Amino acid sequence: MTAIVALDAGTGGAKCTVFDPAGRLLARCSEGWEYHVVAHPDVPAVKEYTFDPEAFWQILARCARAALREAAIAPAEVIGVATTSQREGCVFLDADGREVYAGPNLDTRGFMEGLEVLGALGVERLYEITGHSAPFIFPLARYLWYRKHGGPPVARILMINDWMTYRLCGVASTEPSNATESMLFDLRRRAWSDEILQQFEIPAEILPPIYAAGQQVGAVHAAAAAATGLAQGTPVFVGGADTQCALLGAGAVDAGDVAVILGTTTPIQAVVAEPLLDPAANLWAGCHVVPERWVIESNAGSTGDAYLWLLDLLVKTRGDRYARAEAMAREAHDGGTFSFIGPRVFNLTKIRPDMPGGVLFRFPTLQLRPSAGDVLRAFLESVAYAVRANIAQVEAVTGIATTRLIAGGGMSRNDLLIQLITDAVGIPVRRAREPESTGLGCAILVASGCAVYADVAAAARAMCQHDDVAPDAERRAPSESGFAKWRELYTTLETLSV
Repeated sequence: MTAIVALDAGTGGAKCTVFDPAGRLLARCSEGWEYHVVAHPDVPAVKEYTFDPEAFWQILARCARAALREAAIAPAEVIGVATTSQREGCVFLDADGREVYAGPNLDTRGFMEGLEVLGALGVERLYEITGHSAPFIFPLARYLWYRKHGGPPVARILMINDWMTYRLCGVASTEPSNATESMLFDLRRRAWSDEILQQFEIPAEILPPIYAAGQQVGAVHAAAAAATGLAQGTPVFVGGADTQCALLGAGAVDAGDVAVILGTTTPIQAVVAEPLLDPAANLWAGCHVVPERWVIESNAGSTGDAYLWLLDLLVKTRGDRYARAEAMAREAHDGGTFSFIGPRVFNLTKIRPDMPGGVLFRFPTLQLRPSAGDVLRAFLESVAYAVRANIAQVEAVTGIATTRLIAGGGMSRNDLLIQLITDAVGIPVRRAREPESTGLGCAILVASGCAVYADVAAAARAMCQHDDVAPDAERRAPSESGFAKWRELYTTLETLSV
């Protein structure tokens, strides 16, 4: 037997998945991690998030060893390993390769430097180069903050998955999908932006060489082998940003494909053949991990983590609480309760951290108060409605009506949620059978890099399996009226603050 290993550094923790070259999941092991958080003394909403890179690496290594044991494969049977991570997170190295800064995508310490970036380049020019607008969480702003506040000189800026690759094989590298999330990268040229580097006096040599996703860059060295349980010499391949890897793992590879990745957050990305920007500079544009493909993205915001918070509050069981929560939502009353916890309509031109959230319902008497199941169902409906609203934003930019939606990610396991999304958008949903879309995307890149398949697209077609879900004709009218009311209430909440 041969196998492929994917290491994933998410916002909430580490994960290692092991697949065979046919795309079958052999093992999955995960472990949470924590950040050191310090609030800005004058602007409490601005928080500095950092992590201990050595502790994080040990967690990743433990996940790898556990996954290899669970898969019951010998290290020599692993034909390749690739890494993926949260977008925007980054690590700075000094000249000796030591980490001098390590921060996740939550770190907003560069807020004031982000304002300086906007003042120097302007919103339109920044978006034209990078495909992104509000610069406050991006590595560019954090590097400017670091340089301003002192510390050992930075010899390398790496995205978190690039740092993981460096830890595995000692090679500094990057690829377009997550390099785009640095705000130092030219989206159109798929190269570092000379204009941004010159504008902010950033030496080009501190940025790593750019490789194609799925390209081999090295081999696991002795120290990494001892830590992870992988065999020394195992080929190391370039991975990519977690969302684009998930897009690949869900089977969205061709221009015109639209996919929703139901995870901690819920990005909605359309695959395009040429770089495509939003005239309003709201939606994000980026590079796919598939060669000569780009993406345009809206995002339904906090979904998976908001759902976990609700489960902690409402679902008390020693068994499978996900199954119990879905059963409770199925038993709930249909309509009358609306949730505004988590899911959002993506709008970076109007950032509203003070926008209220909560649950709205008819309350003329105490006897009509909603049950826990009603609240859970309303939350799942809100995810479906937010997906519909964000798809509409993507369609407005692409000018193409979505006729089929691909779904992947951890929350795609929820049958009720998938049906609610299908009913809300009114088009068929192709649900990926393997919900570990991000890990499978990495495995697809490795399988292509190892020449198991001719190219990335061929590997995706061979390794991705789907189930088609059609809209329920009897649910279309209630879903339509529910969406209209949810959108009306959402618009009203946008005018309020807490």
